[in-house]
Amino acid sequence: MDARPRAKQTRGAVAVVIPARYASTRLPGKPLLEVNGKYLIQYVWERASAARTVSQVVIATDDGRIAAAAKSFGAQVEMTSAAHQSGTDRIAEVVEAGKVKAGIIVNVQGDEPEIDPANIDAAAGLLLNDRLADIGTLVTPIAGVAEYENPNAVKAVIGADGYALYFSRAAVPYVRDGVSDRTDFAALGIYRHLGLYAYRRKALLAFARQPQSRLERLEKLEQLRALEMGLRIKAAVTSSAPAGIDTKEDFERFVERENARKAPGRRGGG
Repeated sequence: MDARPRAKQTRGAVAVVIPARYASTRLPGKPLLEVNGKYLIQYVWERASAARTVSQVVIATDDGRIAAAAKSFGAQVEMTSAAHQSGTDRIAEVVEAGKVKAGIIVNVQGDEPEIDPANIDAAAGLLLNDRLADIGTLVTPIAGVAEYENPNAVKAVIGADGYALYFSRAAVPYVRDGVSDRTDFAALGIYRHLGLYAYRRKALLAFARQPQSRLERLEKLEQLRALEMGLRIKAAVTSSAPAGIDTKEDFERFVERENARKAPGRRGGG
């Protein structure tokens, strides 16, 4: 389950759609926050555009302010309904309308300005390299006991063939012998799920047409709907798992990291 695709990839097969909304309970207007003259959504768009398998990057929004900002830095923007309950539904509208031609669509959240382009390639590569997979996603080893027991850290149970067996907010797989801060979670194959998905077009549209499933309603995890539908989710392990921006404090930490990257004598950034 290497996080990078092994086979040579063909451009044109993969598109990224970035769902973006203005309303946010904890951080309203998040996509339009600015850092060093760039909108937060622009950082995400630039990262997605740097993925080597991707031929199209679309920002999908229902907000005119976000659309205007995205157009100002050259992004393709598609307006969507304001009634969508999730980013996946917003993406499905854009795909069904024929605005995306690729057979594989990657859902990149609009609040992940530090997403690794290689992770986008890895998720897409799971589908490019395995015709049996309907959805590709990424996981990373659990960092410690606190994360293992944290319901906000979604755990992924992955089979030996790389396919997901289950996702849960609970501490699964349950370690009957107990865990401690000395536990090697990576050796046990205990993973945290990252919210990055690559869908085959047919799977995405079928998923969006289905109502919430029983397990999805219980755990508040939409990937459980896919499993209950019989869709096959394949996962790759990555050690690159930058944090998204959910709160003001998250944003302030991102600003600090970005300013450090831009400081004289430092290389990289963006």
